[in-house]
Amino acid sequence: MASLAEFMVQDWLVFIVGQQNVQKGLLASFLEREFNLNCQVAENGQDIPQKGLLGKRSLLLLRDCSGDNADDILKYLDNFGDRLLSDTKISLALINFSSEFEIEAELLQRGVRGVVNGNVAPALLIRFVRAIIAGELWFPRQLVSRCILESRGQIVAGNNAESAPSISPLAVSLSVREKEVLVEIGIGSTNDQIADHLCISQHTVKSHVYRIFRKINVPNRLQAALWASKYLA
Repeated sequence: MASLAEFMVQDWLVFIVGQQNVQKGLLASFLEREFNLNCQVAENGQDIPQKGLLGKRSLLLLRDCSGDNADDILKYLDNFGDRLLSDTKISLALINFSSEFEIEAELLQRGVRGVVNGNVAPALLIRFVRAIIAGELWFPRQLVSRCILESRGQIVAGNNAESAPSISPLAVSLSVREKEVLVEIGIGSTNDQIADHLCISQHTVKSHVYRIFRKINVPNRLQAALWASKYLA
C-alpha cells in the first residue's frame, strides 16, 4: 500500500466521475487498496457529491476522460465557474486524458490541478494522486511557465478578488529561503524538485509553501506562481 499519512487519508473524499462505469469502479478499488482513501463513484450523471457527504473533508474530483472529447471536458468545467481557483477544499484532476485535445493550458488556467494521459502505469498513477493531494500541480513545467508569462501582470481572469486579493510585495515579508521556494513554484517545480534544487527536506519545502501561501494570500500553486511572476520578476 502506498504511504499517505493517516490524517491526510481521513481528511479527503475522492469522487470519481466519467462516462465509463466499469473504469470508474476499477479506479475506486485501486485507490482504496493503495491509499485506503474513501472513494465514491458518481452514478446517473451526478457530477459532484451531495453537500452533506463531505462534512469537513476536502474533495478530490477525479474525472476519467475515457470516451470524452475536448468539449465534454470543458463543459464539465463550466459547472464549477471560478470555484476551482478560489476554493481550497476542492481539487480536480483528469486521468485517461488525451494530449491530442490540446486544451491543457486552458485546464491549468481554469484551476485543474493535473492531467495524466491514457494507459498510465499504476506506479505513475500513485505518484499522481499523492502529488494532487499534497497540493502540487501535475502539468509539464514548460506549460506552467508559458501560462505564467501569458498571465503576467494579472491574477487569473474571472477570479473573485475578494477570495484571493493580490498583495503587493510592500505588504509581504518573505525570507530569502521563502523567495527561493516561490521562484521554484513560479517555474513549475514540484515539492520533490524544490527539495532537490535547494538541498532541503520535503517536509521543509511543505512548511515554506504553507507559509508563503498565507503571507501572499493565495489558495494554490498556480496563483502563487502568478504572484511570483508579477512581483518577483
